Formats: sequence, structure tokens, C-alpha cells
Amino acid sequence: MALISTTSYADPDSITAPKAWTTPTIPPLVSENVLYVPIAHQSVKDIPLTESGDELIDLLTIDNPRLRPLSTFHPQYANSYEGYSKIHKGVYERLLAMLDTLPDDVGIAYFEGFRTLAKQKEYFDAKFQEVLQTIPDKEIAYKETCRHISPFIDNIPTHTTGAAIDITLFRTKDNESELLDMGKFDVIFGPNDQQDTFSQNTTMLQRQNRLLLLEAAAKSGLVNYGFEWWHYSYGDKVWASVKGEKAAIYSIADNKDDPILKIKKEDYLKGF
Repeated sequence: MALISTTSYADPDSITAPKAWTTPTIPPLVSENVLYVPIAHQSVKDIPLTESGDELIDLLTIDNPRLRPLSTFHPQYANSYEGYSKIHKGVYERLLAMLDTLPDDVGIAYFEGFRTLAKQKEYFDAKFQEVLQTIPDKEIAYKETCRHISPFIDNIPTHTTGAAIDITLFRTKDNESELLDMGKFDVIFGPNDQQDTFSQNTTMLQRQNRLLLLEAAAKSGLVNYGFEWWHYSYGDKVWASVKGEKAAIYSIADNKDDPILKIKKEDYLKGF
């Protein structure tokens, strides 16, 4: 997804992620399991929250060769903060269900689950600075950034709840494992013209591999964010929006009194 320009800008509430490809054919199970509006869309933020109290599971303590950190495939994905491998039990159970659905030689490589508010702000700050290079208007640039990185102002970023996880797939053959080609991963490393789940800027192989991931997730109860092919969640407001649930079940798993949550948008913008 290319960054918007000031001449093509539309209100974020009217921007939607690309719809499902016509080739290959995408079943309703998949196409209806995606959030097509921005992650901080008002309709998503307005969903109420009922905390479940579900525990966090640390994937690094799980001995499963089909569930590995993405950093084991490339050092670029080495994580710099403690807790990245933690997710709520409900999310973990759905990852296990995915493994039951996927072929036996295919596993899940995960990048980040839980994020601290400080890390979320760090990512947002960096992306905002990047967007400002193309869109000098701070208000417009801020709204554009919110599509790429969930804002921490007047919002509950899904990764800070432990309800979301960034994943891709790998295949193992003769004790050698290799990531499946799904296109460029994540937006924290710079602009990504393949980030949309149903991006037209993808090869047929990349689409087939994404469909394998999408179908396994849909069958297991995880939903996808349509602007990020790697982002899946359960129990957060994104999940509630896609599934038509009355409330989300996971709130911020970090310090709920963190000063970051008290930052005002107008003060934040003045800092840039």
C-alpha cells in the first residue's frame, strides 16, 4: 500500500483495504474474516470491553518445532524488548488449532505478540516521521500513520493487549526449514507496497501462500487486519468488529497507568 499524498487524501473513515482477489478464488470463510477499515476506525474504537482475565502464555517456553520465532530465520527480525513472545491463552490455543489445520510439514513463525506501550510509541513515532517525508501536513500524516501502526492516543493498540500476533508460515523438508514467500513483511522496516492482505502487487505464489495462512487462521478463530497480511488477533476490538461480537475481551496487558496513555494529540503533534 503506497503512502497517500495530500492531493489524493481521503478521510481515514472512508478508506478501506483492498477486497479479496478474483484470482485465486477466495472463499467467504476467508473474505469475511478480515477487517477492511483502519484499525483505529471509530466503529472499532467504540466497541465496549469486558476483561476476561485470561492469562498470558510465553511462546518461548513452548517446545514445539512448528512454532518458532521469526528471528530464527533471519536476524533482521530479532526482537529488542522483553515480552514480545507473550500472547493470551485464547490466542495460543488458536495457534495450536492452526497447526492442526495446516499440512504437517508447515509451521508458524511469529514476530511479535505483546508489545509494551513504550515499544508501540516507538514504532508509531518512527512511522510518523517516515510519513511526514511524503505528507508534510501533520494532521493528515498522523491519520495516515494510524493505518499502518495502531495509535496509542485515544485508542487501545491491539498488540498492547496480548491479543494480536504477527505471523507467517514456514515449510520443513529433510530437517531444513524455509519461510514461505508471502511478500514483504511488516511496516516497521520502511514502506511496504505489498502490505495489504489482498494486495494486487503480489505473485500468484504469494497469493496462494497467503491464502493458506488466511484459511488456517479463519478455521481456527483468528481474524486478519486487511492492511497487514501478517497481523492476526483474537479477543480484541478488531476481532469483535469482524465477528460481530458485542464486546472485546482483552484490555491493555501493560501498565494501565502508563503516562503514555495520557499524551494529548495536540501536544504530540507539536513535538514534530
